[in-house]
Amino acid sequence: MALTGRFWFRKTWRGKLILLVEDNRPSWLDGGQLKPRWRDAKLLDFVETALQRLFGLARGGRLNGGH
Repeated sequence: MALTGRFWFRKTWRGKLILLVEDNRPSWLDGGQLKPRWRDAKLLDFVETALQRLFGLARGGRLNGGH
């Protein structure tokens, strides 16, 4: 199960924002071919290098940490 680096936000009925991440999972009907699917992010997903772009945007839009 590998993250693709794509993410999206959805809003619950109560107004919470949920981070969705896209990952590739093997499909058991197609002989193990990888298929993308969207799922709610877990805490361990934030340490993946694919989501480092999201943290760069949260720090003012700079990916390199420059001034």
